[in-house]
Amino acid sequence: MKRVDPVTLEVLRHGFIAAANEMRINLMRTSYNPIIYEVLDFSVGVFDARGNMIAQAAGLPIFLGNLGAAIKTVIADVGLAEIKPGDVYMINDTYTTGSHVNDVTVISPVYADGELVGFTASRAHWLDIGGKSPGGSHDCTDIFQEGLRLRSVRLYEEGKVNRSILQIIKDNVRWPEAHMGDLRAQIAAARTGEQRFLELVERFGRETVLEAVAEMLRQGEESVRQAIARMPDGTYLAEGYLDNDGVGTEPLYIKATVTISGDEMTVDLTGSSEQTLGPLNCGLAASVSGCRVALKCATDPLSPVNEGNFAPLKLIVPSNSMFNVKPPGPAFLYGISLIVLIDVVLKALAPALGDAVPAAHYGDMAGFMIYGVDPATGRQFIQQEPEGGGWGAFPDRDGENVMIFIADGDTRNIPAEVIESKFPLRLERYSLREDSGGPGKFRGGLGHYRDYRLLADEGFMTCIMDRSYCRPWGMSGGKEGAHDLVVVNPGTAGEKTVMKYTGYRLKKGDVCSVRTGGGGGYGDPLERDPEMVRMDVIRELVTLESARRHYGVVLDPDTSAIDWQATAELRRRGGAG
Repeated sequence: MKRVDPVTLEVLRHGFIAAANEMRINLMRTSYNPIIYEVLDFSVGVFDARGNMIAQAAGLPIFLGNLGAAIKTVIADVGLAEIKPGDVYMINDTYTTGSHVNDVTVISPVYADGELVGFTASRAHWLDIGGKSPGGSHDCTDIFQEGLRLRSVRLYEEGKVNRSILQIIKDNVRWPEAHMGDLRAQIAAARTGEQRFLELVERFGRETVLEAVAEMLRQGEESVRQAIARMPDGTYLAEGYLDNDGVGTEPLYIKATVTISGDEMTVDLTGSSEQTLGPLNCGLAASVSGCRVALKCATDPLSPVNEGNFAPLKLIVPSNSMFNVKPPGPAFLYGISLIVLIDVVLKALAPALGDAVPAAHYGDMAGFMIYGVDPATGRQFIQQEPEGGGWGAFPDRDGENVMIFIADGDTRNIPAEVIESKFPLRLERYSLREDSGGPGKFRGGLGHYRDYRLLADEGFMTCIMDRSYCRPWGMSGGKEGAHDLVVVNPGTAGEKTVMKYTGYRLKKGDVCSVRTGGGGGYGDPLERDPEMVRMDVIRELVTLESARRHYGVVLDPDTSAIDWQATAELRRRGGAG
């Protein structure tokens, strides 16, 4: 196959990216649930006829790493000969797509002159998919408790909707009106990508477009191979832990052995915990996706992503691993495991990458939802979102405050104005959480306080918090960051701290204070510039006690002036502990 000229190649590369971006905009603007149009818990992409990613829009890296797996499953299940123009397929099967059943993928084939040239796909988080608890639960013990499973379901056949399938879905989800709206939005996004794909084919010709796609994948592979080749060959090991599997009390172990050999990288998860009873398992495709995120971060993070980037990566996962869940294992909380896996792989690569790897970020979904009946409408409501936290410090700068976790990319929280206008809730506090960043020469980023007061007569809270056993680690002498938690009715006689809980009963006026963790610090805290510590205290990022205890800096409690003599003596003694 001849190579397309560079100018045409770049026009087509960015044409595909523009197509994906337009898919993203249409899905965001036409969806019904804030989890999509505000939180942006979705991703879209354009793929070739074999399911290889050509282009993506900004979105969740953890979805785009395995959207192709969903397409390849449909190809295998249905057969290319049976896939027709105008078809639309749905899939959310954990064991083939990797993610939990709430993540619904909609796929549309693209035909030009009767020939299949590619696919468009979107994956969006559905607030409910009919599981045992509204929105999901932390204590499922099999996939059947998590909700309706769809595998390669043909919703549209040659442009005609299958109303029976649509009715089955509608009758098995809570809040069907909103979810049917989200489904229509996903279909519209797929059709948008299909149209833009065809316009490129019509403008440049099918042969030229396919040549350009092949060259884009080749270049994507070459850029990552070159980056891996610059790393020293060797085998690197790191480990991490999760608090528990949601139903038991034992920590889960994550072990990653990363081998660099020439221009290839192998990640071996042998030694990690076996498949768990609770829902912190991952489908294999999601585990591949997590390692792809780490690979992209460590090699060529700024260039557009395509399938070629991942050709140099090999993943080894035992068949009985929590990262290779088998039926009927649950996986609702798979994201927590993947977040820590990504951090562990990057930690393993730190000796090979040197100063390029920061300390660990807060590393948790910090999932939180409140549901009940809205007294103003008499209808059920659910408010759900992930929560941001602090990222790890670098060798030359502090970590970022209140960013979303590494696997979720552009995801954001829901503005207070939207929450208060749509739900019987009041957001009473949203501020940085002091002392949550890990101490270091450079401080870890801070998490937040986000306090919700229930205005309905009754409601229920589900939260999914982790990392208390293995807090976000520091690097080169930096200290751990704080972990996530929820405090119900803080400062009252009934105050209670919870980590993982499904359906915590709330009454009118109750407050749920979501307190997210911070990133790890980098370097010895006693080497932090005392003036930087003083400014942290003034800005209420660090308390006076922490300044003294962790940084060895003594400040006047009234003026915040540095007592240089006392500071020098305290630091000489190694700080206050």
